[in-house]
Amino acid sequence: MSTVGWIVLGVLVIAVVGATVGWIRTRSARDHVATELGVEKAAHAETRRGTEHLETRMRTLRAELAEAHRSNADLTARVGRVDPADASRNLGLWALERHRQARVAGTPLLGLATGPGIDLAASLTEAVRVELEVLREEVGTHAELETVELNNDIDARDALTVLRIVQELSATLAKRADELSVSIHLDDDIVVVTVAALGWTDPPPNTAALESGISALEGTLALKPDPDQADSLLAIVRIGSADHA
Repeated sequence: MSTVGWIVLGVLVIAVVGATVGWIRTRSARDHVATELGVEKAAHAETRRGTEHLETRMRTLRAELAEAHRSNADLTARVGRVDPADASRNLGLWALERHRQARVAGTPLLGLATGPGIDLAASLTEAVRVELEVLREEVGTHAELETVELNNDIDARDALTVLRIVQELSATLAKRADELSVSIHLDDDIVVVTVAALGWTDPPPNTAALESGISALEGTLALKPDPDQADSLLAIVRIGSADHA
């Protein structure tokens, strides 16, 4: 090969090597940019998720605040409608009922909290438990209080009403059931008392007299089979009060 040929070949080799090195550098730079772009996209997505979470939380907080304002307004209105004399009489009736319970159950009266300022939700829970214990001793049917979910602002009239409903429903169902299960909760402003009679195989009992009393309290009584458990009858009372009207 002539000198000129070697020179041309050398130039071509250098050109190829230069082009290859340039391509490698360009690809490396492009890969680096793509990596940085991916990181930036991930950071942007995370920021967007954080923003959406904060916006959702703010909407939730605004809704909770609005609900708190409504609840405070309702409570203020209820307090304004309560006659102090009526409240005192209701507490007196609650105290008499708890004393009756203590007498029937043979438990000491000492320390039985019934005066102003008592926790009526806790007192009602204890009163229902005592009532079911008395029922077990008198009839022999096992009865349990499963749940009590009531607001802390329950008044003495509501507590006495709920206790009397539990007493009557339990007495009506106990003799033909193997076991009773009682639960009490709020559905908005409605108190719901449910007594489940387990092992129930008879037709529903005649509750006309009981329904009449519950109706006078602006309540309803429903008797129906338990859809989740065979041989079980559900007695469900839904009742409000004048304060909730």
